[in-house]
Amino acid sequence: MRNRIVLVLLVVGVWMALKAIDKFFTGPEVLFILCGVLSMMIAHTIWLFSAQQRHHKKVLARRSLGLTSPEAAQVWHPYVDVVISAKNESRVIETTVRNLFQINYDSYSVWVIDDCSTDKMPEILKNLQVEFPRLQVLNRVPGSCPGKSAALNEFLPLCKGEVIAVFDADANVDPEFLNIILPSLEPANVGAVQAQKKMYENQKGLLVECQASEYAVDTYFQVSRDLIGGAVELRGDGQLVKRQALIDVGGWNNKAITDDLDLSMRLLVSNWDINFCPEAIVWEEAVTTFKALIRQRRRWAEGSIRRYLDYIFPLNSPTRLSLVERLDTLVFTVYFVVPALMTLEIASEVVHIATGVPTYGKFLALIVMAIFGISQVNFLIAMRIYRAPMSFMKALGRSFYVTAYVYGHWVPVIVVSFCQILFGKQVSTWHRTEHAGVAPVIKA
Repeated sequence: MRNRIVLVLLVVGVWMALKAIDKFFTGPEVLFILCGVLSMMIAHTIWLFSAQQRHHKKVLARRSLGLTSPEAAQVWHPYVDVVISAKNESRVIETTVRNLFQINYDSYSVWVIDDCSTDKMPEILKNLQVEFPRLQVLNRVPGSCPGKSAALNEFLPLCKGEVIAVFDADANVDPEFLNIILPSLEPANVGAVQAQKKMYENQKGLLVECQASEYAVDTYFQVSRDLIGGAVELRGDGQLVKRQALIDVGGWNNKAITDDLDLSMRLLVSNWDINFCPEAIVWEEAVTTFKALIRQRRRWAEGSIRRYLDYIFPLNSPTRLSLVERLDTLVFTVYFVVPALMTLEIASEVVHIATGVPTYGKFLALIVMAIFGISQVNFLIAMRIYRAPMSFMKALGRSFYVTAYVYGHWVPVIVVSFCQILFGKQVSTWHRTEHAGVAPVIKA
């Protein structure tokens, strides 16, 4: 209900702003707002790209002098509790547990939270405990509070490490993963760090390829936001959080349908920084059907919007966030508003055409093309940097269909999510993503 009230107040505020614009200017009010949004997107794109350019020049300069990264020498050596919250993951859990026990680090434990599974996963875990005595299993009681956040909160009092590393049931990491990522978490003001997520390379198909490129775009934005001192976000799989930071923010939010994004906000407004470590990679499965993709993205979209509504006041507080963090968060909030504004204006144009009222179709088309264009620039840069090496022309061609893919599914799911918040009877429930088991099998 609170989200609905806040969103209604924001809608009323936008409506009043449109009326004010209409009083002083003649013309399409929503298009004026879209022009302002487009200007913000362009400025933000230039800002992020400039930060990336400066960063890569420094990296190249260090390499030319034969210097290693300043984070290479690790001094901090905390105990790490590695945890997977899983339900009915018999297809993937064994491979993932075996992979995690290959990590080259002497101060960690592996936990699996069995969230009331009804498949063969409990039996698989019992067999793995015989082989790996250090494997610890938390069996949740039927009727427990549902969701990943609740499962992790139940685990929190049992862990003993300074750091909690959260993975999904289909995760796969390099043996040096913890040695690579932990230095990014060492500073006292840093509460969490996120690894780069990638899709398994043995999965094939256009949908998989689009998701891999989408993840590259996310990495580009995450690295850039980290470089400018913006608001880096956690991504659930491959996230490390200091236990003290978790205690400080009250753990995970049981009501959140996207535990990672909600925790990102809780840390941010509590003055904990989040870093991003692109050198540490966690591999995971891509969804292989359009139905599964839409279901997953619907949850992500609604969770993203709700977390902005939940923390709208502290996010705009100068005592909680720096100016850069507030500007960065504002721009990324705009990315969720654009689809709603575009849909609103297109619907308005259709009504005007049907009723014979003059339209601004050409103006709207130019703005939409410009928004797509600036998005495509970001996608092109991201794929050139964070996908496998490819020529400029190949990356340019790929960026066209990736742009179509992103807008083709994100625009409708964001619009539907706004409608769910405004008119739905309750918050959407958390649903896990189905995993097929395509990770490389590790033999003991």
